[in-house]
Amino acid sequence: MADESAPQANSPHEMLAAVRDLTRRVRVAQRGTWFPLLVFAVITLVAIPVYRYAPYVDVFGTCRTRPQDKVCMAPNPAELGYWTVALLLAYAAIAAFYVRQSRRRGLGTPIRPYVVVGVALAVMMTAVSIWLTFHPLLPQPADPFSTNPVQIEVGPAAWLVNGLASPLGVIGLALLVLAWVERHVALLAYTLAYLAIGMVQGNQVIHSSSPWFFLPDLLVPAALLLLGAAAFALFRPGAKVRAA
Repeated sequence: MADESAPQANSPHEMLAAVRDLTRRVRVAQRGTWFPLLVFAVITLVAIPVYRYAPYVDVFGTCRTRPQDKVCMAPNPAELGYWTVALLLAYAAIAAFYVRQSRRRGLGTPIRPYVVVGVALAVMMTAVSIWLTFHPLLPQPADPFSTNPVQIEVGPAAWLVNGLASPLGVIGLALLVLAWVERHVALLAYTLAYLAIGMVQGNQVIHSSSPWFFLPDLLVPAALLLLGAAAFALFRPGAKVRAA
């Protein structure tokens, strides 16, 4: 009587498909996209009183005065200091949230690369912003003390660097990393739209005597981040994947 091999319950292809499906469900369960967006929206809104009321400290020595005039050729260093500290605290809060979530669900979390890149971007933003103070790539306000104002040639690269070096540009770059970490196509699409709007806003030259001239630059991205947080929270998967 010839030996016949017993049929197997699962073929290698079926097992591979099952592993891939489980991996996908685990990645989905690990996502907490709404929380980083909410945190970034909060620090953007908190920046409003900093922009409005923080005193200007001439750290870089760019201010020039005469009896009735004072011209400062660099943004308020208090704003840069705020964003550096706020972004670092934001990444600490995001890391704590993901770790707590992973422990509650019994799943590992891949958030470390995102936090490391985010912190590195915050530090680079500070360094690039200081460099741009002394080597501006975009046209600066006219210096009333100068009899020979310098004209700066502006090209696409200058606009790109200036936009991406802004705090809101750094937030967008960090969200791109989060989309890669979470394998999140919807977050990728959202982030590209956010960056496009931020680049247009960040490279606008505003001529206004109002002390609130900066509001659109903060309220528009804050609104986008809040809407994104609400949308991702509303449509996040309800099922939880638990480790065996």
